[in-house]
Amino acid sequence: MRTTKILRAVVISQLFAALAFCGQILDVSPRVGSDTAGLTVRSPLIPGDELDFRTCEGVIAGERDFGLFKVKLAPSSSGTGPGWMVDGKNLRYAWTYPVGITVRFQGIVEPDGVVVEYEVENRTTNALDRVQIHTCITTTKAPSFFPDRKVIPASQPGGAATTNYMELYDRLFLWQGGQPFAFASSPLAEAQLHLAFMRAGEPPVKWGWWVNTPETFDLPLVAARSRDGKSLVALSFDRAIWASSNVGDDRACFHLFPSFGRIEIGGKSTVRGRLYVMKGSLEKLKKRAARDVERQFPAPFPGGKSVRR
Repeated sequence: MRTTKILRAVVISQLFAALAFCGQILDVSPRVGSDTAGLTVRSPLIPGDELDFRTCEGVIAGERDFGLFKVKLAPSSSGTGPGWMVDGKNLRYAWTYPVGITVRFQGIVEPDGVVVEYEVENRTTNALDRVQIHTCITTTKAPSFFPDRKVIPASQPGGAATTNYMELYDRLFLWQGGQPFAFASSPLAEAQLHLAFMRAGEPPVKWGWWVNTPETFDLPLVAARSRDGKSLVALSFDRAIWASSNVGDDRACFHLFPSFGRIEIGGKSTVRGRLYVMKGSLEKLKKRAARDVERQFPAPFPGGKSVRR
């Protein structure tokens, strides 16, 4: 009996060692000091990299937002005020904006990603149209993905030089008709630091500093490829109509906004998605994400699957 237990322990330890060696154990934790309900994401697949997955920079309804960089959570729910609730590989929080909009987030850490679920509840005095959440993934502390810095000399004597990180556009991808295309392929990419793309068939979202391109995507998936071409970080949702990237500062970030549609007074809407950290090709990622989108990202969330309304 004792020998059996020892053998079982050895097998388990070897299995975890093999998983770690293959880069399949993800480390995800609440980001201390974040004002966007940020999660720090590390993976042995990209050693030395630290991704900042900002789960909620803000809520948008049509052309209006309800304040950016407001979601300041304690690392745990043990203190006063809103905080993260962490139970093993499950992470969740609830945040209510003063106008009466509540965002509920759940995340389940898997070996190579995080399955997420957002619920938005409308307790304002009006129905809300085209509701989205501004998510963000920054590459600032991820040297495998962080783009080259380009310095542009001043155009006039005495003027200041400017910088950008447009090289990231070469390694950011969306999909149309089953094929990937880079942000850099848009004719607007050479001049715009805040490039955005709509989902096919959707009227443009006109909010903030984003410049919409004429090109569209049809798969709700955005992906960044590493500088060496071997690794991918991607974000997908079962409902999303807007993708974008900021290369105007050293956040060098990219976004896919989960879309909740119209939410009536007192109503709720739920969207599921996934953060991917993986090795392999864009084709491999596309097939996996398309399957996840079709299945609506099944995962054992506490309380079961939420009902979409």
